[in-house]
Amino acid sequence: MSKVENSAIIPLKHSEDLELVERSLGGDPTAVREFHDTYRPLLERVLMSRGVDRIQAEDLVADVVAECFGARKDGAGQPLLEKYEGRASLSTWMIRTTWNRWLDLKRRDKFRGELPRPGDDDDDGDPFDRMAGRCEEDDFLDADLANLMGRSIRQAFDSLPPEVLLMLKLSFLHGVSQVALARMWQCDQTRISRLLSSARTEVAKETMRLIQEADSGIQLEWEDFQKLCAAGLEL
Repeated sequence: MSKVENSAIIPLKHSEDLELVERSLGGDPTAVREFHDTYRPLLERVLMSRGVDRIQAEDLVADVVAECFGARKDGAGQPLLEKYEGRASLSTWMIRTTWNRWLDLKRRDKFRGELPRPGDDDDDGDPFDRMAGRCEEDDFLDADLANLMGRSIRQAFDSLPPEVLLMLKLSFLHGVSQVALARMWQCDQTRISRLLSSARTEVAKETMRLIQEADSGIQLEWEDFQKLCAAGLEL
């Protein structure tokens, strides 16, 4: 079953991305050209914004894009794009994949520099496996992105009317029920529910607008933002 057909079974927001992937893997020249024109400059820009020099960024992106269509250097494995399932935007997925590849290269460089000398006693097991554990720099959520996300969501909350912001804090931080809030504001519970729902929508919309305004190269969706926050962003 194709990814496009599968998307009809599992409703996804990114059906257009899935369709582009399917057409690209099928050899549609227009789709392949669109993929290259969209993601090569985007990935190079993201890497360079995170301190990777231009030559290294261009080389790494060229390798990743080639692997998207099955051209791995060792000739093994499936085309990288076949792993995309549409659960995040293709932009976010490609950025994460490329950034993780960069971190893998850094770990391998560190490994080569720290190989034990022949004859050294060491614990059993593959040295690379022991060094491959997560460290602080391994996270896609780097300091600059975390700061931008935190700043954006704080500004989004600050843009709410004080009364609505207080309702949100009482409801989500202190667990005050909507019934109790309705009594406090002397109004119908339905009005409280509408205000809270509208406030959440407005915070999401304003947060993403501020992120795009600060760096249009960051392709985050609100759902991705929530997952990254859960991964360790302190607001």
